[in-house]
Amino acid sequence: MKEENIKGSKKTAWGILGTIGALLLGKFKFVLVILKFLKLHTLISMIIYLGTYALIFGWKFAIALVYLLFVHEMGHMYAAKRLKLPVSPAVFIPFMGAVIGLKEMPKSAKDEGFLAYMGPLFGLLAFLPAIPLYLYTQQSFWALLIYLGGLINLFNLIPITPLDGGRIAAGISTKLWGLGIILLLAFSVMHFSFIGFIIVILGSKEWYKLYKKQKSLTKDKIEVQELEHLVLTLKQESHNLDSAQEIARKAKWNVSNQEITEILNKLNSEIERMKKDLYLQQLSGTQTWSEEDIHNNQQVIEGILNNLEEKVSNFKKEVQITETYYKTSKKTKMQLFFIYIGLVIALAFSYYYGNEILMNHPEIQKIMNR
Repeated sequence: MKEENIKGSKKTAWGILGTIGALLLGKFKFVLVILKFLKLHTLISMIIYLGTYALIFGWKFAIALVYLLFVHEMGHMYAAKRLKLPVSPAVFIPFMGAVIGLKEMPKSAKDEGFLAYMGPLFGLLAFLPAIPLYLYTQQSFWALLIYLGGLINLFNLIPITPLDGGRIAAGISTKLWGLGIILLLAFSVMHFSFIGFIIVILGSKEWYKLYKKQKSLTKDKIEVQELEHLVLTLKQESHNLDSAQEIARKAKWNVSNQEITEILNKLNSEIERMKKDLYLQQLSGTQTWSEEDIHNNQQVIEGILNNLEEKVSNFKKEVQITETYYKTSKKTKMQLFFIYIGLVIALAFSYYYGNEILMNHPEIQKIMNR
C-alpha cells in the first residue's frame, strides 16, 4: 500500500467509531433544523462531507463512508416514494451523517417499518459486491467496506428509537423497545459510548411517552367526545356572553390538553373584556352596544371558537393515531419479524466476515504490530 493508504488505515478504528456516531446523529430530529438553515443540496453537501472525512481519515475511508451512507438514505427515499410520502433530497452534514427530510409521517407502523427497513437493506446491497471484489483483488479496502457496511447497518437495527431497528420493531411490538434499551445500555456501559447513552435516553423517553398515551387512551377518547360537545354548545351560546363564559369556566377544569385550556382562558378573558366595555358604556349613558360592536364581538368569539374546534380536531387525530397506529395484523407482525431477523443475520455475518479479513490481512497485521 502507498504511504497515504497506510496512514488512512491507522485511523480506521477511530473512523469506524466516528461512522457510528455520524449515522446515529443523522437520525435525530434536530438535524432537520440544521438542514433548513444550511440549505445545502445533496451534491454540494456530499463534497463537503467527503472532503472533511478525507482530511481526517483518508480518501478511501471517506469514499467508503459517503457511499454507504448515501445508498442507505436512498433506501429510505425509495421506500418513501413507494409510500407516496413527500421527502426532501438527501443532505450530508459532517460528523452527523446523511438524512432525508420527511414532510409527513407514515400512516401506520407497518408503513414506518417498511420505510425504516429499506435503509439497512439498501445498505446491505451496497457492500455485497465488495465480497467478490475482495476475493479477486485481496485489497483491504474491500474488506473495510464489508466490515464498515455490516457494522453501521447492524448497529442501526438495534430495536430502539430513533434507530431504524426501533421503527421496524414498533410494527411487531413496542415492547421490543425495552429489549433495545437493555442491549444498547449494556453496550454503552461496556464500551463507554457517549452516543449510546444519548440514544438510550431518547429511546426511553419515547417509550415512556407512548406508554403514557396508551395508558390514558380510554380517558382521552371520552375527553374528545366531551370537547366536541363543548364546542357545539359554545357555538350555540356564543350570543349569550354570561352563558358562554360560565360554560368555558367549568369546562377548563376538566381539560387535560394545555393548548385547549389556553384557548378557553382566552375566550373567558375576551368575554370579560366585552362585559367590562358594556359596563363602562352603561356608566356613560349608553345602555347597549351598537350593531357594529355586536358584530365585532361576535367575530372575535367565532375566531376563538374556530381555533378551539381546530385544536379539538387535532387532539382527536392524536388519540386516533395512538389507538390505531401500532395495531398490525398477525401476518404483518410475522412478515416484519422474519425480514428483520433475516437482515440482522445477513449483516452480522458480513460484519464478522469483514472483521476476520481485516484482522488476518497481512498489511493490516503489519500496521497493527508497529
